[in-house]
Amino acid sequence: MEQLSLFDQKENKAVVIPEDVISPLESSKSVKSKEFKKQQMRWREWVMAVQDIHNCSWFEARKLLLVHRKSQRSIAIKLVE
Repeated sequence: MEQLSLFDQKENKAVVIPEDVISPLESSKSVKSKEFKKQQMRWREWVMAVQDIHNCSWFEARKLLLVHRKSQRSIAIKLVE
């Protein structure tokens, strides 16, 4: 039987979304550039962190992320290492 560790638990935090977390649609980088891929992956990670804790669709999580980023209000997310 496997023993549970406190350090294995996923942590929930309330954070303010950084303004530089931008969606691929907002990006001014070339679609084929490394910078675009980095922005795309960062966006994906943030949306998934919101989606996991709020148990909602990708589109609902995306909307929440955009609203909270614009207003600079904190939002609960699930941190995964």
